[in-house]
Amino acid sequence: MASEIDVARHRFPFCIVWTPLPVLTWIFPLIGHMGIGTSKGIIRDFSGSYYVSEDDMGFDWPTMYWKLSVDSVEGGAEAYDRAIREASDEYKSRMHNLCCDNCHSHVALALNTMKYDNHDRWNMVKLGFYIQVYGKYTGIGGFLKQWGFFLLICVVVITLLFIMVRLTVELIDNAPQFINTVRERELNLRGYKIPVIENMGVTKDQFDVIDLTDNDVKRLDNLPLLKRIHTLYLHNNRVHYIQPDIGEKLPNLKILALTNNNITELGDIDPLANCKKLEYITFIGNPITHKTNYRNYIIYKLPSVRVIDFKRVRLAEREAARKMFKGKKGQKNREAIKRSTNAPADIENGETSRVNGSVALTPEDRVKIQNAIASARSLAEVEHLQSILASGRVPERGWNKQMLLPSDVATVSQDGGFVPETEDSEYSAAARDSVTGMELEQHEQNGNPPQYGNAPNGNGHREADGDGMDIEDDSGSANVSPVRRSLPYFLAATESLFRMAPLEMCCCSYRMLL
Repeated sequence: MASEIDVARHRFPFCIVWTPLPVLTWIFPLIGHMGIGTSKGIIRDFSGSYYVSEDDMGFDWPTMYWKLSVDSVEGGAEAYDRAIREASDEYKSRMHNLCCDNCHSHVALALNTMKYDNHDRWNMVKLGFYIQVYGKYTGIGGFLKQWGFFLLICVVVITLLFIMVRLTVELIDNAPQFINTVRERELNLRGYKIPVIENMGVTKDQFDVIDLTDNDVKRLDNLPLLKRIHTLYLHNNRVHYIQPDIGEKLPNLKILALTNNNITELGDIDPLANCKKLEYITFIGNPITHKTNYRNYIIYKLPSVRVIDFKRVRLAEREAARKMFKGKKGQKNREAIKRSTNAPADIENGETSRVNGSVALTPEDRVKIQNAIASARSLAEVEHLQSILASGRVPERGWNKQMLLPSDVATVSQDGGFVPETEDSEYSAAARDSVTGMELEQHEQNGNPPQYGNAPNGNGHREADGDGMDIEDDSGSANVSPVRRSLPYFLAATESLFRMAPLEMCCCSYRMLL
């Protein structure tokens, strides 16, 4: 019978037919080419500008069809064919537009002309939805033509995301291995988005430095025994956990760089106490840097560390950390660290939690934030304050001490204000912290100022004391004029004027005038 569908002969009476578009349907499988069959099953479709094909469907024969009901057309098969003929004649004089006047629009005009199902508001969006919901595939081949390439692309993408980024044996073998500028053997594993540390035993303990920067590592664990490695770079990861026996696995670890990670609690660094040779460590960009007594706790817990966040640990800091955490007097402070480590993330240190997880601000907290904003003097301090507020913390008194230059640390009073430094002082308070009491007393008796690391030599230059990680100088000598000392702040303020938004620029300019 003429009303029966014959896929082999490409006859689809009273049907709307659909076929994929090459390349476009591979990426967007719901987009394709549409036509409509007459009462005898002959397909008519708007294939291009000023052209409506007949029994020669563009872009291949149909893979899906939607059977219409002739009873829903007033006038029966004759009215149905007449509407298709009128729509085809109309589109023979139209320019093809892929977005708004295309093959779907041609079929919609035919349905509106015959008022199919008593509706005259058919459009290309409605037809595209109905053909996917009510349409039937001509067979398994039709389904694969529409969805096969799309599924293949999805499998390839998932494979690249979740399989290829694993730290496999092949990845380690093919990673760059070289002798760096300080003649150390280095393994470069940067930028692979590695989620888990594994298969490190393949290195056979042949490297001094391993660089895992710009990956997606969340846990510093699963490390084998690597006696040779002394430097581990983990910048720009998401590390929040350190394995308890890291000191046994990396017995000679000297430098650990954890910039821009997710170390949140002071107690999270306790496993590093087993690294007896650890001397250089950085936590810049971690939530832990906003904790109270952050630097003191690291100094107490990791006594071998000499440089924290690129700032040298001084004798006065070691004594302050020892008084704060050692013995019976420091027991309460140590217990507070343990409680904060085990406290829930949303309710911590007695703070009041809100529904959205943020902390309700008290009037005192608002005053502290206002004072901190007013005291920010450089772009670095503004960014540091922004990171503190973004972590849900309230800046306490002396929040910017870590951002000060060594000469400024010596002039900070107990109330957080700055005291002007006189030029007739023999040496700064920062210099006093770097020498022992016995050495200081001996120099004072002789009437000579003490000499210490990074002090200016006879040529006016500074002599480095230590290796390259000790980048902080013990400035503050009486020979440096106030204008010379204020130069870094002027440069930082000038840089901020070019980088800040207009409102921030005005505020910074106002503070400079004050």
